[in-house]
Amino acid sequence: MSEPGISVHQDALADLESALTAAGDAITDAVTTAMRDVDLRVHLWATGTQSRAAEIAYEGRLRAGVERLTAALDQVRVAVADVREEARRIEVQNVALLES
Repeated sequence: MSEPGISVHQDALADLESALTAAGDAITDAVTTAMRDVDLRVHLWATGTQSRAAEIAYEGRLRAGVERLTAALDQVRVAVADVREEARRIEVQNVALLES
């Protein structure tokens, strides 16, 4: 009796890698666009005001959060790529064993 296993579909993993990359790009683009829009509205605020200081501080926290999020998405993408490559290697090895 064989042990339970997992079926890996390399194309599905490649699609997941692409989706993770696209998600990171979309998040970065959306936040960049939103920040540009805000900057167009508040650029005349004096930098010494509490409002402008709060906006600048928030922008910094938002940028840092987006960077952490996109870095995490990239780590997941790399892990998925590693699994896909390992699945490919194992499949090639299994085929070689069956053909020998």
